Amino acid sequence: MNLSVLPLCPAATAVVAAFAFAVPSAATAQTRSLDGVNFTGPLVTANPAGLPRGHWYIEPYLVRIDSSAHYDSRGARRSRPGSGAWLTVVPIAYGMGERVTAQVNLSAARAEADGARSGAMRAGDTTARLQYLLQAPSADGSRPAISIALMQRFATGSYDRVVGNPLDAQGDGVQRTTFALGMQQVLWLPNDRPLRWRGQLSASPAPARVAVHDSSVYGTDPGFRGSIARGSLVGVSLGAEYSINPRWVAALDVTASRETAQRITGYAPGADGLRLIDQHRPASRSFSLAPAVEYHFSPSVGVIAGVEFSVGGRNSGAFVSPQVALGMFF
Repeated sequence: MNLSVLPLCPAATAVVAAFAFAVPSAATAQTRSLDGVNFTGPLVTANPAGLPRGHWYIEPYLVRIDSSAHYDSRGARRSRPGSGAWLTVVPIAYGMGERVTAQVNLSAARAEADGARSGAMRAGDTTARLQYLLQAPSADGSRPAISIALMQRFATGSYDRVVGNPLDAQGDGVQRTTFALGMQQVLWLPNDRPLRWRGQLSASPAPARVAVHDSSVYGTDPGFRGSIARGSLVGVSLGAEYSINPRWVAALDVTASRETAQRITGYAPGADGLRLIDQHRPASRSFSLAPAVEYHFSPSVGVIAGVEFSVGGRNSGAFVSPQVALGMFF
C-alpha cells in the first residue's frame, strides 16, 4: 500500500533530493518491482504521489498530546504546568484525476490542564488540500514523484467568546493559506529491499487579522475587544520508510517549522475604564522527530503507530505525542 496522504503540523528537502539523484540506483542494473511492497507512509510528511483517479484513501488517527515544558527565547527547556489532549484527525482523500488529488482533514479534541478538562470532544479546525502531480513516479519508484499543493485552513473550531470552561475552545480562528512542494523516491538497497523517502517544503504568508472577543485561546480576558495578527509560517518535513518485508515497515519523520512574530491589539476593561492592550509575541520555532512502525493486513489496509516528540525550539511548547492510524484504500 503506497498511498498514504496525511500529514495534522520544515531546505533539507533540496539536500536530500540532490543526494537521491546522485546515488546510483540498483534499479539501473535490473528491473525492480514494487509488487508485494506495502507502505502506509510515515506519520507526518504528506504523500506527493497522490491517488489514482476514482479511488479513496481514509486514514483516521487517534493522537495523545502531553506537554509539561516549553522552550524559552534562548532554546532552553523550562518546566511549566502540565497539559494534554486526546485528538482525532480523519484525512479523507480522493483521486480526482490522474494528476489531481483532493483531501480534507477533519478534527476534534478533548483537552485537559491543571486537573480540569473540556466537557466533551470538541470540533477543531478543518484543512482542505488540492495537489497536482508535476512528475509521475516510475513503476519501481526510482524516478521521483514531484508535486505542488495548495492548502487552506478553515476556522471551524471555536477560539473566542469562551464562556465557562476555557478548554472547550479547540480552534485558532485563522484562515491560513499554505503552498507546498513535495517529492518522493524509492531507493533500492543492496539487499533488494526498498527505502522510500519523501520531503515537503511549505510556506504560508501571514494571514489576515483575526477578530478576538472576550476570553479566547490567546489568553485574552472577558470584555476584550481586538484582534490578533498571526505570523507567516515556513515548514519542512522529511520522512523515510524501510520495507522489512511485505507486512512490516519502519518509518521516521524529521520536521522543523518557524512562525514569525504575532501581535495582539485591542481594549479590555480596567479599574479606570478601558485599557489599551498591545502585546508582541516573538517568533517561534520547533523541531521534532517521529519514529513509527507499520503493519499491513493487505495491500489496501494497514496500521501505523509511533510517537512524535519535540527535540528543540524557541518560544514553543515541548511535547510528546503517541499516535496510531488505520489506513484504508478503496
